[in-house]
Amino acid sequence: MNTTPPFRPTERYTILSDRFRSLWTFYQFLGGVFKHQDRGKLPFSYDFQSLYKRMQDIVPGLANASEKDAEKEINGIERELAKIHAHLRTIEEEFAPSLLRRLFDHLKQQDEKILVALVKFYLQYETYDEDTLDKLDILLTRLAQAPGEGERVLPRSDADLRAMFERLAEFAGIDIPDAVERSALLVAIREFRSQIEQIPDFDAILAGGIYDRYRNFKHKLGSSFLDPEIAVELVKTNIAAKNRFQELYKTEETGILEDTNRIFEIERYLEKNPDAADTDLRLQIEAFKRFRGRFDEGRKEDNIRRDVLAELRRSVQEILQSFDPPEQHAPYFAKRAAVGREADLPAKPPPVYEPPAQSVRSSAVDAIPFEDQDEGVPQRASSTMSLDELVPPDTLLNESLHKIMFALELVIWDHPPERAVTLTQLNNLKLEPWEADAYRRLAGGLVAQGTHDWDLAHFLLTTAALRVKMDEEDSEILRLQSTNSGGRLFEVLERSAQSLERAGEVEKRFHWFLDDMLYRGHTEKLDQLSRSRFRFLKTYAALWLDHQNAGGVTPL
Repeated sequence: MNTTPPFRPTERYTILSDRFRSLWTFYQFLGGVFKHQDRGKLPFSYDFQSLYKRMQDIVPGLANASEKDAEKEINGIERELAKIHAHLRTIEEEFAPSLLRRLFDHLKQQDEKILVALVKFYLQYETYDEDTLDKLDILLTRLAQAPGEGERVLPRSDADLRAMFERLAEFAGIDIPDAVERSALLVAIREFRSQIEQIPDFDAILAGGIYDRYRNFKHKLGSSFLDPEIAVELVKTNIAAKNRFQELYKTEETGILEDTNRIFEIERYLEKNPDAADTDLRLQIEAFKRFRGRFDEGRKEDNIRRDVLAELRRSVQEILQSFDPPEQHAPYFAKRAAVGREADLPAKPPPVYEPPAQSVRSSAVDAIPFEDQDEGVPQRASSTMSLDELVPPDTLLNESLHKIMFALELVIWDHPPERAVTLTQLNNLKLEPWEADAYRRLAGGLVAQGTHDWDLAHFLLTTAALRVKMDEEDSEILRLQSTNSGGRLFEVLERSAQSLERAGEVEKRFHWFLDDMLYRGHTEKLDQLSRSRFRFLKTYAALWLDHQNAGGVTPL
């Protein structure tokens, strides 16, 4: 899109150098893309060093050479740069904006020169199709960001943004819209920002209306989006849209994961009761697995797509509405639907999943007549004890305790602990048999509250929960470090610091129980407790080191 000005050697050479830096940077960037995808070397090679030397060689003669000779040399280099750009563009067009978004997000915020060079590569296109506009939109928004609190980002000052966009508009040689057209576009962009900031809930985002209309509006702008005044308002609106999405998604994520986990429970039930599912239900579950896989991949890469979320939600609701367990089994699924819901999150399941008026202690073994129970496995005692009475409330460990208890409920009443901990339902928790047995003894009413045996069982269960929590936090810290998600990493470090502080107290408690066993001469469980302790210490040490390496303030 660059227009050729009257020949002024110095100015032409400055533009030439700018284009060279842009192409050289983009060439290296594409090489990184191919390496990231394990695709080998870039299918285009060029000796940029030789071209750079050729450009340097003409500098001394720019002032003394005849206008004709200087213009001939510069024109020759410009043609060479145009050929390079054409080759790189052919390769670049293979990649969708979503892929480049993830790769761009890995660039550090302070690498402004790299981002500007990448922008200038796209600005050298003669025309901008929708993909090119999306890629420019991603890069320009990244350039406009400044860090805020938590995961929020803020726009840089209007003055900084305007100066940056003025330089880019000059490089691109765009046609500036007239004052009337510009004024109308600015009003429209600000109206989009106002509507986005007032989106009430995540369902409104999934409906797609405002976000899709805003994206279509940007596509219609064409090169006018680089008008400095328009560009400033666009990136500010983009940042507002990103912040609002993150705010509402954070509230929604817990409910999404809980609802999708319920589908896995239904699938496990159907494996034991194959006659309970028809072909349509099985196809729905297969579709759900595909959407859940895409959702998990997006979470891993910090690239949650609205269309994937919408399909996942739709898939979950289809299964919940299609699955109609026999009357004698319904209480189990009703109880499972109620578990783990935060009070401030609206429940969305159909009526069959609403919690019945019964104790949490009413378990799967009460509701489902398992026919393959192992002999000698004690059955749960009937009781009206609530979950909070079974294990006193613990704000720090509540989520992990629930996770362990609900997983154990699926298997502990029809398998001995040694077998239960090897089953798929418990694989990710990596419990020891005596830790699973501790829950069964507490839930089955086999130990009286306030006794030494109750204290030991409760200790084993809560230390297992803390170990699971610390292991998950350590994995999350390592993942976020690799994705450069500073805001979310800070939040995880804050939470894990509390876990580390508790872990120091738990280690002292381990010593107390071990000394007490030796004092009493009850050494039959000494190896079990020692193994739990060393596994706990291994996880504790790993989290402490990774927490400190990530910049956290680690408790001593």
